[in-house]
Amino acid sequence: MKIDPAYLFTILLVFARIGGLMVAAPVFSHMAVPVRVRIFMSVLMAYILVGFVPGPLPPDIGHPAAFALSIGIEALTGIMLGFAAQFIFWSVQYAGEIIGYQMALGLATVFNPIDGMHSNPIGRFLMTGMLLVFILLDGHHQILKALVFSFEVVPLAGANLTAGGPLMLEWTGEFFSTAIRLASPFMITIFLVDASLGVFARVAPQADLFSVALPLKLLVGLTMMIFYVGNFFPLFPGMIEKMYADLLALIEAFTM
Repeated sequence: MKIDPAYLFTILLVFARIGGLMVAAPVFSHMAVPVRVRIFMSVLMAYILVGFVPGPLPPDIGHPAAFALSIGIEALTGIMLGFAAQFIFWSVQYAGEIIGYQMALGLATVFNPIDGMHSNPIGRFLMTGMLLVFILLDGHHQILKALVFSFEVVPLAGANLTAGGPLMLEWTGEFFSTAIRLASPFMITIFLVDASLGVFARVAPQADLFSVALPLKLLVGLTMMIFYVGNFFPLFPGMIEKMYADLLALIEAFTM
């Protein structure tokens, strides 16, 4: 059976975009997902989604330099789509790190072998909860839906990657502001606790302030977490909807 070279090139380019997404997108890029599973999923999805590619192949695709350039463009397209979906997770992770630091849990920071990073218990709790809610609300399906849409409107190796740069910079700023807003209740409360401890130190300078401050911050922080979590997780559906809207905005920018 003779293999059509054009079909083979299309498969490889589609595989490159999907592979880039698997490297950067939430859930799919998690270290708990083996690399072999990601490769298998990328190959399987490439054969499934090749029919969604409407346009012709890039010119001179048979030339090695043109083929390598096309593969690079497709991989970067998938990586940028994956990073666009990661901003909500980075916001929650950064907010958890701020909250844990404010609660004096910086001393409890340990190495997490799952993601290869150092994190405090509050950050791990919020990130794990976010990941579970993300899966329960079909957030990973939203990413795949955006991927399929990208093949329908963005031609192979034809994405305008520079047009996505301003959007990524804008979302980076929003990522920091969102994290600060999520952590602001703890920041304000712990600031008031620190101010009260400062007054206490002036009134009773002989008191061992260090032995009082750490348990007090932890007690106040854990008490706040009881009320905070109930209002924190309901925010996730709106964040996932915004993620999907950002993905569509990035795909639209690629077509400019």
